[in-house]
Amino acid sequence: MALPSIADALVIVVLLVPGFVAFFLIRRISAVSRNFSDLEMTVWSVFLSLVGYVPFSLITGLNNLDSITNGIFLPWNFLILIGCTLSSGVITGVILKRFFRKGMTAGTAWDHSFGGVSKDEQEGGYFMVYTNDGLEYKGELHMAGAEHERRDVVMRNPKLILRDKGWNVKDEIEVGKEILFVEGDIRRIVFFDEL
Repeated sequence: MALPSIADALVIVVLLVPGFVAFFLIRRISAVSRNFSDLEMTVWSVFLSLVGYVPFSLITGLNNLDSITNGIFLPWNFLILIGCTLSSGVITGVILKRFFRKGMTAGTAWDHSFGGVSKDEQEGGYFMVYTNDGLEYKGELHMAGAEHERRDVVMRNPKLILRDKGWNVKDEIEVGKEILFVEGDIRRIVFFDEL
């Protein structure tokens, strides 16, 4: 039994990579953020590669594995394969997003509440933090962790809000220049355009 050659391995990679690319595009466009196992990703990628090769075969006339293997590296065929891969991923992703995943977005509510990850995009908004120990603070947003970072937030010009039993503001006490609320301290956040 002969070992596969490097050319055979390269052909297998070229036959499978379009499915991985299409799978990535579909997940990105349709906001599927679920983690897939390696087996699931491989199965979906093989399936999507087969789906992508249908229009490729119709366009190029390469309709069996031997002709695809021999003709895949011709520049025109390779460009057609890239076009079919991108088209199948984008079209499938858009259909899923439009008809089955309306209103779904990738990421967490924290990421969307605080916008982008850059300081310039976050800075300047006003918000109130209700802490786990029952305290209430208001101030200006300085920065917040996003995506896979810890969900901490830094408030500039913070004021501790004291309320009476009727929930009316009794006093606002300035508590320094900035205050850091770590993820475990935060119970609720309320955003404002101005204070």
